Amino acid sequence: MKHKTSYQEGSVRKRGNKYYYRFRMEEPDGTMKMHEFVGTKSKRETEDMLRKAIDEYNERGKLIDPGNISVSQLMDEWYATEIEPSSRAISTIDNYRNVMSHIRSHRIGKMKLKEVTVEALQAYVDEKYFGEYDENGKEIKHAYSASSMKEHFIVLNGIFKFAVYPKEYLKASPMQHVKKRKKIAEADIFGSESDKLEIITHDEYREIIDFLGSHTNSFGANYKYMILPIQISYYTGLRAGEIAGLCWDDVDIPGHKLIVRRSMFKNSRTKCWELKAPKNGKQRIVDFGETLATILSNAKASQERDRKLYGELYQKHYCQAQSINGRQHNLIFTDIHTDSGIIGSRVGHGMMLNEAQPDLKMIPLEFVCRKEDGELVTVQTLKNCNKLIQDNLKTIPFHMHGLRHTYGSNMVASGANFKDLQMLMGHSDIGITLNTYAHVTEKSRKSAVELLERSLM
Repeated sequence: MKHKTSYQEGSVRKRGNKYYYRFRMEEPDGTMKMHEFVGTKSKRETEDMLRKAIDEYNERGKLIDPGNISVSQLMDEWYATEIEPSSRAISTIDNYRNVMSHIRSHRIGKMKLKEVTVEALQAYVDEKYFGEYDENGKEIKHAYSASSMKEHFIVLNGIFKFAVYPKEYLKASPMQHVKKRKKIAEADIFGSESDKLEIITHDEYREIIDFLGSHTNSFGANYKYMILPIQISYYTGLRAGEIAGLCWDDVDIPGHKLIVRRSMFKNSRTKCWELKAPKNGKQRIVDFGETLATILSNAKASQERDRKLYGELYQKHYCQAQSINGRQHNLIFTDIHTDSGIIGSRVGHGMMLNEAQPDLKMIPLEFVCRKEDGELVTVQTLKNCNKLIQDNLKTIPFHMHGLRHTYGSNMVASGANFKDLQMLMGHSDIGITLNTYAHVTEKSRKSAVELLERSLM
């Protein structure tokens, strides 16, 4: 039904310490009824609001009124409608949820939409860009990273765009006027090379392997299960999640190659270890040499001996694809014998086998990296490995991701083609490979200088 144009001037009246404006609008039954709206303490401002409201009604047939909905409530609507059902990666959604929790706990999250201004939003993002300080200049809240601020803008732009359309709570998004800030990097003019990656030498690699092979904890348990993940990372450059998710079906020892099909991660909502596609969503083939082939052959034989030794107590693992809130989750389940004495912690194993859906397929998983009794070696295990080595071998700049950089640097130093290195490391863009490894070795820099010297002779 076409609305009736409102030609009346409307009226303004004062109630308490505020002015209110009202005019007639069409009802669903076609009749005209007086509607009243709150203005401000200024009569002139309220009269301006009245004229704008009548113009908007005449143009659109209705008024856009955000009412009393808060930013947090809007955010919940946006998440349920736009994000939860989307095809975004679970890790991306978790990042958005983390941003939402920051906004929710801030005063801006409690603001009503009609109270939100560009100034308030700019103050919020500036606070995150630069941190907060007390009257003495002491930092009380640290500044957020560039990647975190990028996610903040994605969420804030998303929720206010959603408020404009389809919700029609606002006429325009206030975020279109909020500026991104660029912090000036603090240069270390007396420190070491700022772009130097944390890589280790082959001697340091051997020292780490020897340490893990001989070290035990206070209970006498050894850490030998940490050796294989380090060896794989050192000779292939795989990411931690890719190493944890690698299965024997992915490895061709005679052919000296493996396929990176999946990555293991801990889902913060299901509280379970899951499998997902690699970082850029694509499988890749990674070739390796005779050294790693021998290591893998020995590891496979050792695991077969462990399986026979532990018998029924050897932990077996499975994957079951379940649909949760319209999204597929590849959950890891562990079959633990009732006499094993394993506690119900999710750190070292997947969900218990009796928690699986009985009508859904279970896929057996033969992980390459595991403990002697078959227990999972997870991403958390590798984080524990970082701390163990950092605490005991303090002179070695060790981190699992540093092994990935070590691999890339060694490949560059050996004359590897950057396009081949991009494929081996699973970079989505060759620019990442070039920017990371084009200048990491002293040898490559010196070679460039020598070429220049020869050309000038």
